[in-house]
Amino acid sequence: MRGQTSEQSADEAGQHADSRAIANATGAVGAVRTASETVDEQLAAIDGLAGAQADEIGTVVTEVSELSATIEEVAASSEQVAQRSENAADRAADGRAAAADAMAVVESVQETSEELAAEIRRLNDRIDTIENALAGIDDIAEQTNMLALNASIEAARAGNGGGADGFAVVADEIKSLAAESQAQADTIESALADVQAAADETVAQLEATTEQIATGTDHVADAMDEFDAVAETVERTADDVQSVSVATDDLADSSETIAAQSEQVADRAGDIEDSIADIRTARTEQTAMLREVEDALSTADRGPTTTQSVPTGIDAIDDRCGGLVEGGQSVLESDGAALDDVVGQLVVAALADGRAVSLTPTPTLDRDTLAAAFEGSDDSLDGAIREDRLFVLDAFDTWGRGSNVFDLQSRSLGEVNRETDRKRDAPLLIVGNIAGEIAVLGEQQARAARYENDGSVFEESDTVLNVIDGERVGDSFGAFYVGAADQVFSVESERGDRRLTVVDSPGITGEPSTRLGSPRATDR
Repeated sequence: MRGQTSEQSADEAGQHADSRAIANATGAVGAVRTASETVDEQLAAIDGLAGAQADEIGTVVTEVSELSATIEEVAASSEQVAQRSENAADRAADGRAAAADAMAVVESVQETSEELAAEIRRLNDRIDTIENALAGIDDIAEQTNMLALNASIEAARAGNGGGADGFAVVADEIKSLAAESQAQADTIESALADVQAAADETVAQLEATTEQIATGTDHVADAMDEFDAVAETVERTADDVQSVSVATDDLADSSETIAAQSEQVADRAGDIEDSIADIRTARTEQTAMLREVEDALSTADRGPTTTQSVPTGIDAIDDRCGGLVEGGQSVLESDGAALDDVVGQLVVAALADGRAVSLTPTPTLDRDTLAAAFEGSDDSLDGAIREDRLFVLDAFDTWGRGSNVFDLQSRSLGEVNRETDRKRDAPLLIVGNIAGEIAVLGEQQARAARYENDGSVFEESDTVLNVIDGERVGDSFGAFYVGAADQVFSVESERGDRRLTVVDSPGITGEPSTRLGSPRATDR
C-alpha cells in the first residue's frame, strides 16, 4: 500500500500545497528574470550581427560598383575590338583588290613580253636577210675585183692600139655588176628600213612595258601598304584582346569577392535566424512561467510551513538542510564536475529511508558505477531493481535491457512514469537528468514533460531532484528549473577537488561551500 512517511492533517496538507505554490511562483519569477536577461543579451547579439551584416552589405555594394565599372570597361573594349575587326576586314578587302589589279598588270606585261619576243624573232629574220644580201655584195665585190683585174690584163695586152672590144665587154660586165650591186644595196636599204621600223616598234613596246611594269610596281606597293595596315590592325586587335582578358580577370576577382561576401552575409543571416529562434524559445518559456506564476499566486494565501525531509547521505546537505524537502523540487547543478558518486549516495540513502527511486542516469552512470555506491550498505542494486524499489530510465542506452530498466529511445516518458507509479509501493524520489531528457525529447518536449509530471502522475509526497550539467544544458533552460526549485545545490571542481554549496534552501541561503573531495575511482 502507498503511504506517507508521517500523518498529516487536511490543514497541514493545504499549507504544504500553498507553500509549494508560492515557492514555485517565486522560482518562476526568478527564471523569468533570467530568461529576460538572456533575451536582452541575444538582442544585443542581434544588434551586433545586424551591424556587421550592414558593413558587409556595404562592402558588397562597393564590390558590385567596381564590378559594374569593370563590365563597362569590358563592353567598351569589346566595341573597340569589333570596330577594329571591321577595319581589318575593310583593309583586307582593299588589299585583295590591289592584288587583283597587280595581277592584271602582270598579265598585261606578260602579253606584251610575248609580243616583243615575236617581234624580235621577226627582226632576227630580217637580219638574216641582210646577212645574205651582204654575202651577195661580197661576191659582187670579188667578181668586180676580178673584172677589174681582167680589165687591167686586157688593157695591158691590147696596149695602145687595140683591145677596145675587150674593154667594152669588161665595162659591160662591170656595169652589170654595178647594177646588181645597186639592186643589192636597195635591198639592204629596204631591209634596214624594216629593221629600223621594227626597232622603233620594239622600243615603243619596251617603253609601254616599262610603264606597265612601273604601274604594276605601284599597285604592288599599294597592296603591301594595305597588308601592312592589316597587320597593324591585327596587332592592335591582339592588344585589345589582351586588355579584355585582363578586364575579365578583374571581373572574375570581383565576382569571387562578391561570392565570399555573400556567403558571409548568408552566415550572418543564419546566425540572426538562430538568435531569433532562441528569442522565441525564451519568450515561450517566459509565457509558460508567467502562467505558472499566475496559477500559483491565485491559490497561495498562506506562508510556507515546515515539511518532512528526505535524507541524502551527504553530510554537506543533511547537516545543513536536513535533506531534501519532501514533496518539493530540488536542483543539483555542476560546472562539469563529476556527480555520479553523489547521485549514487542519494539513491542508496533514499532506498534506506524506505522510499522508491526513479533514476535517469547521467551518460557515465552505468550499472557498475551505481553498484559501487551500494558497497557497505545492507542493500544491493539488483535487489532494489528486482523488488520494484528502483526504476532506471535509460536515456543514453548504457544500461542494456532488464526488468524495471526502461529504454527512453523506444518508450515515452509519460508511459514509463505511469508504469513506475503503478509498481512502486512507497513515496518516490525522482532523480531526473535534464541532459538526458533533452537528448531524448528535445528542449520543448522536455519542458512540456516537466509540466506534465507535476501533479498529473506523481503524488504531492513524491520528491523531485533534477541534475543539471552546465556543460550539456544551456543557461536559459537550466534557469527554468533553478527558478522553480525549493532547493538549489551547486557542485564546483577546482584542481581535482569538488566543493558543494547550498545556494538556496528553506531557511538557508548562500551557505559557505563544503569540500566533497575527489570523485571515487568508479565515477567515470
